[in-house]
Amino acid sequence: MSAANDIQRILARIKGILPAHRQAPTAQRNIKLGLERISRVVPEEQTWTGIHVGGTNGKGSICALLSAMFKLSGIRHGTYISPALPERHNGIMINEIYVNKRMHELELEHVEMAYKRLASRWTFAHAEDDGDITPFELETATAFRIFNKMKVQYGIVEVGMGGLSDATNVMKQKAVTVISKIDLDHQEYLGNTIKDIAQIKAGIMQPGVPCVVDYTNPPEVMDVLQKHAQSIGTNISLSSNALPLIQDIDREKFHVPEYEQQNLLCATLAFQHLFPNLKIDTNKLLSLRPRLPGRMEPVYVSELTNGLRKKSILVDGAHNMLGVKALAEFVNGNLRKGEQPVTWVMGLSSSKSKPFAKMIETLVLPQDNLAFVEYAPSSHIPPPAPAELGRSVAAEIITDDSRLYAGCKSIGKSIEWACSIAGEDDPIVLTGSLYMIREFYKMSGVEPTKKIRSRRPGRSQLWYYTQLAEKRSLTMEEAREFKQARRHWRLYPENSPIFRGDTATSPVTPENIRKLQSSAALHRTQTEGYEQAIRSIKADLQGGDDAALCKSLQDLEAKRQEHRNEYNAAMLQIRGRVLDSGQKSLNYESIFGKPEKAKRKVTTIMVREGIQGIVGEAAKEETTSSTKETKPDKEQLPVKEETMRFIKDGMSAIREPRADTNDKKPFRDAKFGGAKRIRGNMKSLREDRDTTMPLREGDKQDKLMEVSPPGSGALGAKENVRNQRERRNPSRNSLEKPDGDEAWLRSGLPKI
Repeated sequence: MSAANDIQRILARIKGILPAHRQAPTAQRNIKLGLERISRVVPEEQTWTGIHVGGTNGKGSICALLSAMFKLSGIRHGTYISPALPERHNGIMINEIYVNKRMHELELEHVEMAYKRLASRWTFAHAEDDGDITPFELETATAFRIFNKMKVQYGIVEVGMGGLSDATNVMKQKAVTVISKIDLDHQEYLGNTIKDIAQIKAGIMQPGVPCVVDYTNPPEVMDVLQKHAQSIGTNISLSSNALPLIQDIDREKFHVPEYEQQNLLCATLAFQHLFPNLKIDTNKLLSLRPRLPGRMEPVYVSELTNGLRKKSILVDGAHNMLGVKALAEFVNGNLRKGEQPVTWVMGLSSSKSKPFAKMIETLVLPQDNLAFVEYAPSSHIPPPAPAELGRSVAAEIITDDSRLYAGCKSIGKSIEWACSIAGEDDPIVLTGSLYMIREFYKMSGVEPTKKIRSRRPGRSQLWYYTQLAEKRSLTMEEAREFKQARRHWRLYPENSPIFRGDTATSPVTPENIRKLQSSAALHRTQTEGYEQAIRSIKADLQGGDDAALCKSLQDLEAKRQEHRNEYNAAMLQIRGRVLDSGQKSLNYESIFGKPEKAKRKVTTIMVREGIQGIVGEAAKEETTSSTKETKPDKEQLPVKEETMRFIKDGMSAIREPRADTNDKKPFRDAKFGGAKRIRGNMKSLREDRDTTMPLREGDKQDKLMEVSPPGSGALGAKENVRNQRERRNPSRNSLEKPDGDEAWLRSGLPKI
């Protein structure tokens, strides 16, 4: 073994035995490029086909567009993006629905424990110390496990950083790769030139797998990508080939900026490579507003600012020069009106290669307002850029000091200042690092316009909460999810009666009903759109009276009523009846009545012991008057008066009322004492029946003894069998046991 390996082994052992306060502090951001660690914890079998999306800017939007295309086509898919906003589990979606939080925690814990278990075996054996698995590698392995467990057909995966040595490149099966616009970013990890960065990002290509590239990339980037594709044996498809596929966009209805059009071209061409025979309606796709959280998203902050602003603010995580240029183009072309000031709330992460001054100069104009903030530092993320640095750069652009925020560095206080200085008319933009955007989304009072729901808890959560409930009491949130997990288990398709084997036999909807359902859905969507427009106009009319707005309001109300009538007419044909609106407020019992409870049959001690008839006679004698005599049943056997008195005594003890309501002991003693007395006298009762049972003519005593008397039970049958054997062999018990030699002689077997 070489001396270098010996030194590494010794250093690893010393580091392992040193206390925590003696070890050297590690870097705050835990970034380790390479596939050595994650390759040990990802599933060995990948049951889904991957679509790998890389680049510098726009790769998240391409993932969102591809996910919307899969949804329109009805194809089961999963999406993995980073960083996740606002929670960790929000980075993984199944059919555009967030995975369940508890499921994500369980899978994350499984991956972490698996890595620790494996790392304990090979760290010192191979004389290397790769350290703990990074958070991004942990999230990536968790996403791949969830894709396998949820049985998706395709997985849309966004590259974290770079491409060749990124953790997502551990993907085994790829159907297509996409590379968006490439620019300088993360130079301390990827390289100082754009060619070096392009070479690393080209590492997501695989032999024989087509690669879609944004055709607006610089020529030097295209040369690097083309050479790498030829060296590994694959082809590059430029996104310009998809221009004929998006010619039918309604430009009057949808305003598509240049950068969004490039992302749409890349997503459309990638989908065309996967499914050449499927055509996506671009207008219908854009109507879904496929956009990730924190990317050009309007957000309401009325509750956060205590009602200072009713209108929404724009939130965009522009953290590099390409994103900043796209944001400046959008703000100047859509939000800013002439010389109107824009209030910026900005927070960036510290980086040696990030051009802070150039980014601020691209966005901020002299008439604007600026608040530079700092997000809360945490482990595994880069520290925030100092707020003083941002203010010093902006002071050279904005000469009025009152337009520069100099208060608390927190995001909440900065938003309040921005709303107070901008009012309801001037636009407000929150931009910068995605880590700052994530902290903003976690604040109470923030309402995004697009709300994505999470999946219900499934079978794994049902098992988890079942085990947890045995250890401690569940919280309110855990109890609610436990209830949802139980409901999901009952409604699971495999447990549903409509499933037979592996195929579902769901009922077929007639074609005319399908058309009516589509028509009703269309008119309902139109009605909701008109209602939103009417609310906006009414809010604008609160400050004054505008004749043009009033006329528009009347027209919109007429259109809304027209679509509402069409919706009601379609639903009437589907239901076949007019829906009673008052019936919705009634509960189940008010409509169908309260169901009757089934009466449970009570079995007493006497019924189990076979003396039901005797107890019935005893109770009857107790309730009837002394003057009236009951007629004896012909089949009723005579019973001794003393035995009957014992049964009456026990029954009276059982029926004796409780003397003290606070003390249950007297009643319990009387109850079980009476039952004990009844059991104790049952043997006497059986003997009375045996002695008084009449014998038929011609019956033998042996035959009589073989039959157990009625009501004697198993104990009486055993006694009869034993008595019968003693009667047939009277000298059996008096025989002496022979010794060993005599026993062998009688058996006839040879003695050993």
